[in-house]
Amino acid sequence: MKSAYKEQMRQIGLNVCYYRRYRKLTQTKLAEQVSISSCYLSQIERGLVKNAVSLPVLMAIADALEIKIEELFKFKDLSNK
Repeated sequence: MKSAYKEQMRQIGLNVCYYRRYRKLTQTKLAEQVSISSCYLSQIERGLVKNAVSLPVLMAIADALEIKIEELFKFKDLSNK
């Protein structure tokens, strides 16, 4: 269960990173828009957040990236690798 949680957090982070780069935003700029530190955003993107990322933070990230929040939860199936 714990490894599944880590993988889900990693995939959320990868999605945040993908859409941030797609919008041509730096981590610093996105973090400013969301009112979090760039260090925390970096941890989110790398899946290194020890506790869950709060829903309000994810909603703010999605809003700043101009995407629906569900886009952050679209995971690629890695079970075939």
